[in-house]
Amino acid sequence: MLLCCLVVAAIFLWYRERPVETATLTALDRPASAEPPEPPVAPARVRAVKELDEEIRAISEAHTGTHGVAIFDSYSGESALLNADRHFVAASLSKLYALLTLYKAASRGELRLDDKITMRASDVWAEGTGVLYRYPAGHTMTLRECARFLIKESDNTAEVMLNRYLGEEKIEAELDRIGARSTSYWMPNITTPNDVLLVLKAIGDPSYTSPELSAEMLDVMTGTAFEDRLPRPLPKGARVAHKIGSYESTFSDAGIVLSAKRGGVGQEYYVVVFSEGATEGEARQAIQEISLAAYQALPAPEAR
Repeated sequence: MLLCCLVVAAIFLWYRERPVETATLTALDRPASAEPPEPPVAPARVRAVKELDEEIRAISEAHTGTHGVAIFDSYSGESALLNADRHFVAASLSKLYALLTLYKAASRGELRLDDKITMRASDVWAEGTGVLYRYPAGHTMTLRECARFLIKESDNTAEVMLNRYLGEEKIEAELDRIGARSTSYWMPNITTPNDVLLVLKAIGDPSYTSPELSAEMLDVMTGTAFEDRLPRPLPKGARVAHKIGSYESTFSDAGIVLSAKRGGVGQEYYVVVFSEGATEGEARQAIQEISLAAYQALPAPEAR
């Protein structure tokens, strides 16, 4: 009888203590350092993206040529799209693939950005953009320096050097890894606005490489020798990390308009614009108008 009473008492005490234990486990589900969840996105923000979608169609119709656009608003998760899965010539946008592959390899410890690379005579590409073709064969630089030539000067010789160093297969594998499977890196040199958007997201994601490496890539993409497309119509102080492309009658620009937390002026959205079949001047104007429309439609929430 005494044994039965002890068992009953033990069960009673166990059940009495369970709520305390459960509450403790629940409290530990979210680390104390975790930030509280973001408030729901305002319906007005979602409407703004939908209105932007209509506006980019109107801008496209007002200009000669065919346009491809992918704009992603990081605050609402909504996109404004036009011909976003259509193939266009990537031209020098392909240099973003080499940049991402290089920095991803650095994040894995497969190389150091301070490792040296030497320019060979077979690397020299004197046509199109760039300055390295003026340097003598045998010139040595770090991989980091080569990446800066690649993006800031859109240097074709730097792209050949990094293509040789990394290997075309490795760059193609990186594109496949992020889901950019409608893109061909080298021949044919084609892509889609949606695929370029995936590349930009990987570059801008601190968890994909590291916070330091992501920030360095964005710095390389800021203040390039070619600021007359996406950045041109934006207010002074707006920070745009971007890369242009030009080939025959196809002109493009793709970038991230950065938030205040990342050195911008309170924005954070991604924008890719292609123009095909128009003069460079006409294409530039269309890209600028779409860039300004996105900037005006997507102010940072804190600015509202």
